[in-house]
Amino acid sequence: MVILKDLSKYSKVYLVPLADWHCGEKNVAYDVIQGYIDWIRNHDNAFTILNGDLMNAATKGSTPELYDDLVTPDDSYNKVREMLTPIRNRILMITRGNHEESIWRSVGHDYMAQLAYDLGNIDYKPDGGMVGIRLGVGDPPHKGMCFIYCTHGWGGARTSGAKVNKVEALANVANVHIVILSHDHTQFVHRLNILDPPRSKINFTKPCYMNTQRKLLVNTGGFIRYGGYIQRKGYSPQDLGTPRIRIELKRSHGDMWIDLHSSI
Repeated sequence: MVILKDLSKYSKVYLVPLADWHCGEKNVAYDVIQGYIDWIRNHDNAFTILNGDLMNAATKGSTPELYDDLVTPDDSYNKVREMLTPIRNRILMITRGNHEESIWRSVGHDYMAQLAYDLGNIDYKPDGGMVGIRLGVGDPPHKGMCFIYCTHGWGGARTSGAKVNKVEALANVANVHIVILSHDHTQFVHRLNILDPPRSKINFTKPCYMNTQRKLLVNTGGFIRYGGYIQRKGYSPQDLGTPRIRIELKRSHGDMWIDLHSSI
């Protein structure tokens, strides 16, 4: 089921997807995380999707070593909840990452389901989901929808091409405006343009033109400074932070469209 959010009092919103905090790991850049939270809190048209691995949740059998974590999973969870409480009304959806899933599979406790409940029954889609945002433009407002699909991610990837290939594969799953993938801790933003037949205002006595539909493909970054198992396995230092997406509904000469931009 699609999660629908009526944000039609805005013609423009910002989406800042947050993932891969790995709270509990010894090298977490909490100051960087807090900077993004503060930015969202200080802009009333800014929202987020939480896309997994907010906790490190190391176990005896996981790649992150249990003894590298500074705190227990409960303490990590409490930290995550505390940091997110000021922006709980800006969270559109929560998914589950592979680290939280390792705890769920080991002991049957889903920390992200608990987070969704504790922050105010936020929509929770553990395996990924679709969000539809309604925006408005003009007075009286004309309304339009922007659709976003995201899931945490899968597998390992070292090269930039491999990481981008995964989000392009995900773009084949859902015909949406924005596709978001996390897990690889490397920020990328690129576009796919697809020819789309006209679906309205078709006149059989006048020329008919194809439209170009733009898809924005986003790989989110991470929030762990270099060290630990990342360094031992020879991974490159990861980006600290995440892309910021601008979604704007525009209207001109009777036509209306979703304008998408993203910055790193």
